Amino acid sequence: MTKIVPLSSEKHLNIKLTHSSDYTRFAKEHLIPVLARELPNLAAEFPVVFVKNSENGQFIPVAMMGIKPEVNLYCQSTLWSSPVTPLGFNNAPLSITKTAEKDDKVIVCIDENSSMISQEEGSRLFTDSGEQTEYLTARTNSLLDVAAMHQQTQLMCQYLAQKNLLNPQQLTLKLDNQQQNININGVYVIDDKSFNAISDEDFLELKNKGLLPIIYAHRASLNQLPRLIAKQNNHDNN
Repeated sequence: MTKIVPLSSEKHLNIKLTHSSDYTRFAKEHLIPVLARELPNLAAEFPVVFVKNSENGQFIPVAMMGIKPEVNLYCQSTLWSSPVTPLGFNNAPLSITKTAEKDDKVIVCIDENSSMISQEEGSRLFTDSGEQTEYLTARTNSLLDVAAMHQQTQLMCQYLAQKNLLNPQQLTLKLDNQQQNININGVYVIDDKSFNAISDEDFLELKNKGLLPIIYAHRASLNQLPRLIAKQNNHDNN
């Protein structure tokens, strides 16, 4: 269980943070939200599709790390097997949150139950006098950068939806140990039909907004589905 509390020099003066590539905390999350800026990098390993938030109707890009619900094939062990890693994986145990819903001010929080917290080894967050260390400043700036990229990703998804580029797609997959195909619903992609139907004006606008590399990466990432199927077959057979 996580225990998220505001980071305080009084309460957390002497703690240190260690780095870990143990991402088993995501073991039951087979769809991982990602940021627009990292999509071209992640597309070399993961299929990246879009899903719609049922509460607010907003789209978000996600990296498919599993075929079956609650099974992240990449996070079943403490050994990370991919050459690329989503930015959000390395935020823990720190996070930021707004002080109020309509306020732009944020505070840094920490998961006090994280295994990355240590008293003996790692990087300190505060000096003996209670000032932020360079390490904490760098980590905070990284969290702020990710938050800004998250907003950019939301704007991108809104724009793609407005241009009717995100279309529902049923993914039909065949696993070795199942006679019937697996149908994955609820995902959206930029398919050939919608992409080829955009006007020259809209294409130029996509180019000027810097969205073409992201769109091409998303479409190419679907070629990673066979890799994911092979990984699922290997998981099922072991």
